[in-house]
Amino acid sequence: MSEVAPDSLNYALVVSEFFLGLRGSGLLLSPLDQELVAEWEQRGVPAPVVCRGIRQGIERLGEEGTHRPPRPPRSLRALRGFVEEEWRAYRAGRVGDAPAPSGEEAVAEERLSRARGQLAAAAHTAPARLSEAYRAAWRALVAADTHPGSPLERAAAAIAAADARLLSAWLRSLPAPERASLGARVRLLGGARPRGTSRRSHREALRAHLADLALEAGLTPLRGSV
Repeated sequence: MSEVAPDSLNYALVVSEFFLGLRGSGLLLSPLDQELVAEWEQRGVPAPVVCRGIRQGIERLGEEGTHRPPRPPRSLRALRGFVEEEWRAYRAGRVGDAPAPSGEEAVAEERLSRARGQLAAAAHTAPARLSEAYRAAWRALVAADTHPGSPLERAAAAIAAADARLLSAWLRSLPAPERASLGARVRLLGGARPRGTSRRSHREALRAHLADLALEAGLTPLRGSV
């Protein structure tokens, strides 16, 4: 794997990073949640509207629930009604581009700060063969402002680019036989593509398994943990 392609820093990435960042766990959305995000994109629901609906849904569920502190739902589908409510309000009373979710800039900077801290800590214990990979990942985080889009989009792009550099360097560092066997292991873990699941969602699931293998090998991915 190489640098993140520009077209991968897209609607789905922004929405998933926003939700996973608020939830505080997970590397990728489930295939069903990915299908839901794809549906919103196809219907033309602006990403900031989706993000605002997600935030409001989590806050309202927390107020109504019994958990202290409140625990965000594990599935994005649990927040679908809140996103739809926000979409109806947007269409009924707003024109032009949706404003960024409240506090977006602060949320984005907080995520980048946590990412830099986690990366610096991991670099101290990383094997020498990965030292340059961690430096490259650090440079990707520092360059967050060079990406287009909103603060959340820039933060998501920088974190994805940092992880791509780490994963690419890890793969290159493996002995050839081990590297060649990774594809078969990932396909075995992922299994056949379930009926009704898009190829895109299935590829994302396979990438999640590859990231899990890298984590088991001692790599420190940022997505889903910051």
